[in-house]
Amino acid sequence: MKPKNISDFVTLSEIVNKKSSLVLKATKMNLDNNSYESSIWKFSRNEWIELKKSSNWNFSNPKYSNTKNSISFIKTPKSSDILDPLEKKGNSLTNKLVTRTGNQEKVIFETEDTISNYIWSEKDEFIYVITKEWSSDYKNIKSKTDHPLKIDKLPFRFDTTGTIYNKRFHIYEVSISTLKTKKIIDGDKESLLSISSLIEMDSSLFFISSKHNEKGTMLENQVLKFSKSKLKVLNTGGMWEQIFSFNNNLYGVGLENRFDWPTNISVFELNEDGVVRKIKNEIDRGVIKVKVFNNYVFVLFEDSGKQSLLKTDFKDYEFLSDEESIISDFTVYDDKIYTLKNSFNLKDEVYIGLNKQTKKISEFNKSFHKNVKAHQCVYKRFDTGQSKIDTWGILVDINRPTLLNIHGGPAGQYGFGFFDEFQVYASSGFNVIACNPRGSSGRGHKFLRDVCGNKWGENDTFDVLTSFKKMIQHLGIKNKDFGIMGGSYGGFMTSWIISHYPKMFKSAIVERALLNWETMVGTSDIGIGFPEMYLLDDMNSNLNLYRKKSPITYANNIVTPTLIIHSEKDYRCPIEQAEQLFSNLKRRNIETSMIRFPDESHELSRSGKPNHRIQRFESIIEWHKKQLN
Repeated sequence: MKPKNISDFVTLSEIVNKKSSLVLKATKMNLDNNSYESSIWKFSRNEWIELKKSSNWNFSNPKYSNTKNSISFIKTPKSSDILDPLEKKGNSLTNKLVTRTGNQEKVIFETEDTISNYIWSEKDEFIYVITKEWSSDYKNIKSKTDHPLKIDKLPFRFDTTGTIYNKRFHIYEVSISTLKTKKIIDGDKESLLSISSLIEMDSSLFFISSKHNEKGTMLENQVLKFSKSKLKVLNTGGMWEQIFSFNNNLYGVGLENRFDWPTNISVFELNEDGVVRKIKNEIDRGVIKVKVFNNYVFVLFEDSGKQSLLKTDFKDYEFLSDEESIISDFTVYDDKIYTLKNSFNLKDEVYIGLNKQTKKISEFNKSFHKNVKAHQCVYKRFDTGQSKIDTWGILVDINRPTLLNIHGGPAGQYGFGFFDEFQVYASSGFNVIACNPRGSSGRGHKFLRDVCGNKWGENDTFDVLTSFKKMIQHLGIKNKDFGIMGGSYGGFMTSWIISHYPKMFKSAIVERALLNWETMVGTSDIGIGFPEMYLLDDMNSNLNLYRKKSPITYANNIVTPTLIIHSEKDYRCPIEQAEQLFSNLKRRNIETSMIRFPDESHELSRSGKPNHRIQRFESIIEWHKKQLN
């Protein structure tokens, strides 16, 4: 797979059904326009048709109505911008919410601002629309992006989003019959910086929101109820990602307390008095999403490099899948389960059934795989003496150089899914090795927390290097030219390892890295909270710990030729982190270069502009080939 082949595959998401009819979103890159194209496809009577084709517009968030035979979707002007659409200048096109019945389409809501989500009411009388708009203080300012920013609260911006303090979220009620629109939740009045996971239950609306706390030093996550024109706060202080109803009870997916992280994302029951009760956890694994069908709760969860499904009524649990694959989304009709799934060498397709009864019912990526070779992996769980570590390897040739890849997070996971990076590096002639060290998700609460405090940089380094050596031996690799690379936390680990083991690797790439905890506290969008969650202490009371656990403290030890890649608008690990390392290496005459991508965020490698993603790949391959061949 060559870098430019990233424009040849299709990514599937947002699958929903009405009986045996399915709709989903399909996304593909367009290199000519340097943009992403998202269309909506429908499966009915064993046939796929492209319901809405991307041209000047992108289409997303398809949903079936509850009682009528209608489909709805969001229609958005196509753009290559990576930041919040509200930050753009001179956007003359509106975002639209469209319903489609038969071949008839009707725009029921449109705005110059952002439509972030919506739901149909239980009886299809209304659609409730969530918008993100300029706050009332900013609406009438003509040149908003040129206006000076008066900031008096933290956080004031987020990665990929830009500023947040001058935006507000609202909920509108739209009558399907009359198209009359009414704002029922006023984000300016309630100071709502986000609204998500909106549901209706017993003629009341429930949703998750966030706002600044009274001191203006942190975001508060809330679960709210809107009933009979009154808004009631049910819960404050958690970290909620989703709410859902089951048997007329309200449930949340997330954490009971914000600072419980890192731990498993779990399911909790929430009552009217704000009391939270954790549901019995049969899996000790992190929950990704929950859907309710046929009086059962279906849970998608991470497990040792897989994403799997279980079914429960909160009394009994049935594990539905244990395949070496990644289920990214699913929907259910009667006893049939439809999944969006990919595996290590196969990109997304739609399947019906699970495990050995699986049948593929789509060919979205047939052309891609016909023209592009994809490499299979070797998987082993190695006993390191301190832990058991899931490890993957691609063997190209025992006499070729090898690249060690380290994932971000650290609460993330590599696994059995299709990953364009591994495929590109292997096709460029490198053996590839990757693992999930302690601190990764998918292995339970204790595993997640086994890098906190003084263990940071210790247990994870041991796991990464031990499993790497074991996989080198297992694959029989003879070439001792090794490269190391990683992004975010993986960038931290890369710089940590080459400063503590300076002769082990001949080439390094440090990307969007956390390099200095001390400055990260003041410049990162998550600088308040995140460092304390992992280092288990406040910087003001233990500055020595923050310095002891920062790679920049040991940068004078680095002799490995190091390429530094960062994005100018990375607010998660701000570019000042990269500049500190580059300055150190350059002053000491260590071979180094820094590549700065304009108008990109922390998500460059995953959702950056297509041309930038290709340029990034080319830079990585060129650097490693120069140092290792």
